[in-house]
Amino acid sequence: MMRRKLFSVSIDLVVATALHRMPAAEDRRDGRSQRLGAVDHEQPALRDRGLKSATVARRVNSLRSFWNYLRESDHIQTDPFFRISVPKRAARTPCHLTLDEVERLLAAAQRQKSVFDAFRDTAALMVLVCTGIRRGELLSLTVNDLDLDGGTLQVTSGKGGKPRVVPLLPAACTALADWLELRPGCEHDRVFTSKWGAPMSKNGLASLLARALRGSGITKPGVTVHSLRHTFACLLLRGGCDLYSLQRMLGHSRLDTTAVYLHATVEDLRAAAAKHPLDHLGSEAD
Repeated sequence: MMRRKLFSVSIDLVVATALHRMPAAEDRRDGRSQRLGAVDHEQPALRDRGLKSATVARRVNSLRSFWNYLRESDHIQTDPFFRISVPKRAARTPCHLTLDEVERLLAAAQRQKSVFDAFRDTAALMVLVCTGIRRGELLSLTVNDLDLDGGTLQVTSGKGGKPRVVPLLPAACTALADWLELRPGCEHDRVFTSKWGAPMSKNGLASLLARALRGSGITKPGVTVHSLRHTFACLLLRGGCDLYSLQRMLGHSRLDTTAVYLHATVEDLRAAAAKHPLDHLGSEAD
């Protein structure tokens, strides 16, 4: 009996911790169901604290998974999450740069006084905006992963352990070749390094981008290394790339993950509307 009571208390603590609040008052007739029946009412309270829908959904789903384990392990018979729905995630437009901003960013990297920084930063930024690889994939990139003659880059440390080959634009090949000539001799084979030959770190890459943003005069909020991946995807779609090819280059398992980039700015919509065959009617009326 004592073990069952302690187990019940432990369950309550897990729920309280996940929801970041104390358990609701207990009904003596059916204490556990009374407490857990309040879970569905917790969601508005969590949102009132300023938590995003994705955060609320993650917490509810975590509790649901925990309760599924308890039910499958025969610790409980009921599932209080059976009819509880999670809030839908708000559709977000990924932060990305325009083509003009990308050109300004690369130009700022090239203008740096330090030759080392100029060549390395330009090559790193060029790879990010021309291939769309992730931050960790760039930092894990080795010299053997590059085929500059063939114009390809092999990602061997992709998300989920899935390797893929991504085409390299001639400009990216040139920037990489210039950097590799200047790259210091190292005991490792990572492509990008610090001035002292150590593999480039996450902070080093973030500082690299911050310098280029300052030099370019880009003040758009929320620009990160991952934003360059979004930039790559948006520029390709606007250039006419099909969604399936983009999915393969980005290394997405699901096509709907890639479809998030199918957003359009007001300028895109206006440009598309201008192609309407009746667009000339207004000018003729004048």
